[in-house]
Amino acid sequence: MKNTFILFALLFLLGTKGFSQTATKDSIQVLSIAQFEKMASKKKSKIIDVRTPEEVAEGHLAGASPINFLSPDFATQVASLNKKGTYLLYCRSGARTRKAADAMQKMGFKRVYMLGGGINAWKEAGKTVEK
Repeated sequence: MKNTFILFALLFLLGTKGFSQTATKDSIQVLSIAQFEKMASKKKSKIIDVRTPEEVAEGHLAGASPINFLSPDFATQVASLNKKGTYLLYCRSGARTRKAADAMQKMGFKRVYMLGGGINAWKEAGKTVEK
């Protein structure tokens, strides 16, 4: 009886550990500023600013296309993009970028990356923004 209990306890712990790893697996790659710059220099990469129009007006990365994650038509705008493309996303700090990237992956996009720390980290590193 005692051995049976121990066996069930071990199976339960192993089962929940495997489940939690699967449930929390992160498939969005977070890029450093240097990695982001390198990927952005490639012709096939497209930079997407997921901030609001007001935030974009304060300054944005060169070549970025604005697609407001908080807009009701975010999914419609993203659906018009080529799912085979490479997309580099950023927001102010990274929270909206994570949600936008997750949404894009659920829509079938395979190459979606995010700038770690968002435009705040970009500015803190002394990188330029356009207005």
